[in-house]
Amino acid sequence: MNSVSLDSERSESATDSRIIETINEKTMQNNATRRKQVEDEQSRSQATTEKSALEWQMTFDAIDSPVLILDLTGRVVRLNQAAKELSENTRTEVSGKAGCFTGAGLPWQNVSQIVQSVRETGSAVSCQATDEVSGKTWNITANIILGPQVNDERIIFVARDITRSVELEASLRRSEVMSIMGSLVANVAHEVRNPLFAISSVLDAFEARFQDQADYQRYTRVLREELGRLNDLMEELLDYGKPPQEQLYQGSIGDVVAHAIRSCTPFAESAEVKIINNMSDELPPVMMCRRRLPKVFSNLVKNAIQYSPPQSTITIEAQEVCAEGRVWIDCTIKDCGPGFRDEDLPRIFEPFYTKRRGGTGLGLSIAQRIMEEHRGRICAGNRPEGGAFMVTRFPVTTSK
Repeated sequence: MNSVSLDSERSESATDSRIIETINEKTMQNNATRRKQVEDEQSRSQATTEKSALEWQMTFDAIDSPVLILDLTGRVVRLNQAAKELSENTRTEVSGKAGCFTGAGLPWQNVSQIVQSVRETGSAVSCQATDEVSGKTWNITANIILGPQVNDERIIFVARDITRSVELEASLRRSEVMSIMGSLVANVAHEVRNPLFAISSVLDAFEARFQDQADYQRYTRVLREELGRLNDLMEELLDYGKPPQEQLYQGSIGDVVAHAIRSCTPFAESAEVKIINNMSDELPPVMMCRRRLPKVFSNLVKNAIQYSPPQSTITIEAQEVCAEGRVWIDCTIKDCGPGFRDEDLPRIFEPFYTKRRGGTGLGLSIAQRIMEEHRGRICAGNRPEGGAFMVTRFPVTTSK
């Protein structure tokens, strides 16, 4: 009896042990499953967060305009790719994410003033700034935004390049003024032409009547020279006052330049100046007025000859460039003269502005007006090695 009872107790004890072991195993399995589920959830959450951060950074970097996010002290917290590239171009130093923009190049030189203004007013600030070195114009805006934490405000700083818009507005205003002035000077030129013709006819008759009297020749020679200057002025006034030529046709810039060189060769030979034409024959065609465009290059080449010393060289070359999402042809005329004075450069295309004795001050104005009729541009500057350059830029015809 005692033996049977003891065996029964041992059996029950073994059963209980197996049950406990089973429970423990299931508990461990459940715990492991839960840990795996938590780890998987954390991995998915981390992957989602990383993906969102990457997408945000890619979107941030895809913005064309430079964007800075700063704290209220003006230190940079984050900047997009455009801002990084511009900071490299302007040699602005950025020391990590907390770096300060210390460069003098626009638009960075205005950051500290704008940050101060935003902090004082608590509202958005907007201004426009022009960099005289690069010629770029920036529209700069700044505003306060909420940071990732409570009471953690940030300043978002956006610099938008509006150079092209400003240039178009200036070109439109200039075209309106030039149109009014052109009409005025053309009317004046027409009114003056008849009296000039009468004076010239009287002078011809006077020289024929008194050609044997040497005392009169020095006076008639001066009169003839001054009449020539007035006639040249009248021709340029009439040329300046011509209405825009609407009909443009495909043509070769190289042919136009070659024609201008031929017409200026006698003038260059008398001044002992050599003209070198490095224009390629493989340049794409541009839309042009074959009657008006040669005037641009003849004016520019003559201007270069007038300022070039004897035994010097004028070089003409052209190349294709990509800018503003399209292809252009830049034609450059380089001389070895004294170059432009800094104070003269902003005004050289103004009508009647000249520093050359005997000049009319209309040659470059006419060239600029014709270039605008061709939807092109013209600019001038000084070469580092000495001398001046003039660049005409033409839009390349799009093939259809």
